[in-house]
Amino acid sequence: MQTLSYKPVFLLLVTMLLPLTFLACDSTEPDEGPGEEELITTITLTLSAGDMTQTVSATDPDGDGTDFQIETITLASGTTYTGSVELADDINDEDITEEVEEEAEEHQFFYMVGGQASGRVSVSITDKDDNGLPVGLEFTLTVTDGGATTGTLRVVLSHFDEEPKNGTDQSDETDVDVTFPIEIQ
Repeated sequence: MQTLSYKPVFLLLVTMLLPLTFLACDSTEPDEGPGEEELITTITLTLSAGDMTQTVSATDPDGDGTDFQIETITLASGTTYTGSVELADDINDEDITEEVEEEAEEHQFFYMVGGQASGRVSVSITDKDDNGLPVGLEFTLTVTDGGATTGTLRVVLSHFDEEPKNGTDQSDETDVDVTFPIEIQ
């Protein structure tokens, strides 16, 4: 009776599969696929009404997301502004606005007005992705008539990777969350 030895077959399989294991586990390559969160160091809002244009920024020079230097938005009572937002990674010299445009189905801005301005200021998103859902790189900001007051405009960029974008709810992933002070004159 002849016995078969599995040792040569096992060694052959290990020899063939071992190099594939090392190739599959290369952790030195950066993750550059879809869903990667962007580094954003500058958020710039541009508001225009007639011949008036105002540009304000929030900057985070070191890119850690904790120390934004934020300019105040000054608004005129009874005015509707056309607005846009631009994003940049100043550390790596990249225009993040283009990335958000290209991946519009995975991104949406949310604009929330707070403080005493909450009853006077409203924001409506005017641009849409290929599925007809809001993006928020372009918007209108309307200030109703009334006296001088203050408030805030919180700008949140949600990233939809794990869950589908529905146009109304924020995702669990946030690329930007910055609150601009508002002064209404």
